[in-house]
Amino acid sequence: MPYAAVKDKVDEISPQYREELLAFLDFLIFRQKQATTSEGTVSSHVTADAPRRHAGGITGEFYMAPDFDEPLECFKEYM
Repeated sequence: MPYAAVKDKVDEISPQYREELLAFLDFLIFRQKQATTSEGTVSSHVTADAPRRHAGGITGEFYMAPDFDEPLECFKEYM
């Protein structure tokens, strides 16, 4: 898209929303810098340093009462 077309679009936006547009552009530039590696290519969301998650990883980490699925006493009149 040529810059003239972008300028025309920006001119259509009211001044109160131009501040929002500038903030959004700053956000996009920040995201682009975060995603770009030193070689200049866009990296994936999963990095080599991030541990891979697997199913069942928190087994034994919490307790669920045996009557978890039982209806609550306060709702008995509605059932």
